[in-house]
Amino acid sequence: MSTETQVAPVGHDKPDVDYPIYDADQHYYEPADCISRHLDPKYRGIVRWADIEGRKTVLINGRQLTVVPNPTYDPVAEPGSLETYFRSENFEGKELRDMVTMQSIQPEYRNRDARIKRLDEQGVEQTWLLPSFGLGIEEMLQEDPESTAAIFTAYNRWLDEDWGYARDNRIIAPPMITLADAQKAEAEVDRVLELGARMVILKAGPVANPYGRPPSPADPMFDGVWARLAESGTVVVIHAGDAGYTKFLSDWGEGTRYTGLKSSPLTEVLSLGVERPIFDMMAAMICHGLFDRHPALRVATVELGSAWLPDLHRRLRAAYGKTPQLFKRDPIESLREHVWIAPFYEDKVDALREVQGADRILLGSDWPHPEGLPTPRSAVADFQVLGEDDMRKALRENQISLTGPR
Repeated sequence: MSTETQVAPVGHDKPDVDYPIYDADQHYYEPADCISRHLDPKYRGIVRWADIEGRKTVLINGRQLTVVPNPTYDPVAEPGSLETYFRSENFEGKELRDMVTMQSIQPEYRNRDARIKRLDEQGVEQTWLLPSFGLGIEEMLQEDPESTAAIFTAYNRWLDEDWGYARDNRIIAPPMITLADAQKAEAEVDRVLELGARMVILKAGPVANPYGRPPSPADPMFDGVWARLAESGTVVVIHAGDAGYTKFLSDWGEGTRYTGLKSSPLTEVLSLGVERPIFDMMAAMICHGLFDRHPALRVATVELGSAWLPDLHRRLRAAYGKTPQLFKRDPIESLREHVWIAPFYEDKVDALREVQGADRILLGSDWPHPEGLPTPRSAVADFQVLGEDDMRKALRENQISLTGPR
């Protein structure tokens, strides 16, 4: 840790702790050449910038990237400017566009040295630094596994060049992995591990397969990927992204275009972009025996909240009670052993502790995204319900157990 890191005050009227915290969910904003800089010329036509109705945007396979409203990120929303919305305190019924506040892009959003300085000011000892629009790419390429793999490799090369996967203990920036092609995924895992990656990141959702029925992420065909990650002690982060679940909205009379934060009442209630994909993905991993075959595998779910977890516990418990012969071990024990959870700030963190245990809770501020917190240490108020000892686990010790100093 930098000797300049301080425990940053969050304000006289806000609770704080007297130690540096660990943050499992911060983000960078990708530059325009994050894919093209290292992309094989063979695939250059797959991703391109274009002006559409006076706005600069990204086209992938000829379709507009909609996971973020402005992929240039200049201007960009201020950190935490939608906190009131996500705490369900929009009592005036404002539209998102009327709640968000904008600013010019800040140096720390794209520059590693500036980010380290900001971490020092925030009192954050280590952060996991994650993609912004990166996790919206895979779904748009699902019919082309070859191009998907090439684009992910190009993106990961850019990431290593600008941020480093794990140059020190301050910033852990996981390369993105797609399971669209098992052999290519194995090769990419080998490549990034050789370069020092300590974690990888996947989007929540099913595996794309243009040739037939999508396989489970726990299908034995992917065991080469999971074995490499488990045996190397590499943490697997599963993060919200375009899971492709908007296709189900058409069955209920809704539009199917993925538009990030924009939603209708029904899409908000169904939570097809957040709770449904991670519920299904974790159920598949457990029920299809992934952790039985790879007992050293460690998974962290980030920016997916924890509201889905109690119901998953309930359903796993019921399934185990009905058909214990179909499981190699108690699925609840497997879930608790292998999975760490970063709750949303609007979640009930004490309820998360009740089902998953205090040693499996992580802090994820989502800084500097507008749906996140204004500052990472603002989370202290939401974690106080845990008490001092368990709060310290959630704000620091649990992440150290995953990616602390070696």
